Amino acid sequence: MFIAIGIFFVFLLLGMPVAFSIGLSGFSFFMIRDLPMTVLVQKSISTSQSFTMLAIPLFILAGNLMNSCGITKRLMRFANACTGHMYGNIGQVSCLMSTLMGGVSGSAVADASMECRILGPEMTRLGYDRGWSAAINGLSGLIVATIPPSMGLIIYGTVGEVSIGRLFMAGWVPGVLMCVLLMLAVTWSARRFGYKPEHDHPAPLSEILKALLDSIWAILFPVLLIVLIRFGIMSPTESGSFACAYALLVGTVFYHELTWESLLQTLRDSVKDITVITIILAFSGVFGY
Repeated sequence: MFIAIGIFFVFLLLGMPVAFSIGLSGFSFFMIRDLPMTVLVQKSISTSQSFTMLAIPLFILAGNLMNSCGITKRLMRFANACTGHMYGNIGQVSCLMSTLMGGVSGSAVADASMECRILGPEMTRLGYDRGWSAAINGLSGLIVATIPPSMGLIIYGTVGEVSIGRLFMAGWVPGVLMCVLLMLAVTWSARRFGYKPEHDHPAPLSEILKALLDSIWAILFPVLLIVLIRFGIMSPTESGSFACAYALLVGTVFYHELTWESLLQTLRDSVKDITVITIILAFSGVFGY
């Protein structure tokens, strides 16, 4: 066992992708112990064949659909209206956005990459240090891992046979605490580095309420999700299907921003994201064995 774990860390330090580091270290264990390779194949396949695990690709697709249908930019406007008067306000936007996006995408990696693409250039333009910007966008993505629908909570609930509905209910408290404490840390560090606020005074309440109403469909989504799962109306997997249908409805009927071209690009991006996660899950079954 220790040899397999050692091989795993060696591959990671050499820069090998996580999925292949897990897979090769698990394979090495089978080679050392002279175990039948049929078990290796069975463990790889069985991990990815779980009905509950089907919620993961569905929520990834739903998150990408919501990015394409205009929900993300509306959430960013709302976050900016709330934090424009704070020191390092683009960093504050990143923290608040991650908390709001946690109820939309459920993927910390997707959230961090999205924020680096959207907020990174603006941070650089305002003179923020690149390392500071990368740290804020990367760390704020961890908030998504606790706010439902979290991919990690779904995996933990499936493997540990714990109620996913209860995990979703419990995820809000640490998620909000992480957001508040990280915003305080951003304020302290931004004052130290001289990253001044965008506005001298807080935005008027009318402006905040207008931004809130523009993004109301995104904010309602996690509430609906918890109610549907917690009261047994839907399973986590069925709620993933509901999330995709909800995103399509919002993008086509309410915001009118989801086109055939953007839908096809969203499907391509989702296939890439889902493939990577599925490979990690499959190889993790071997490593867990």
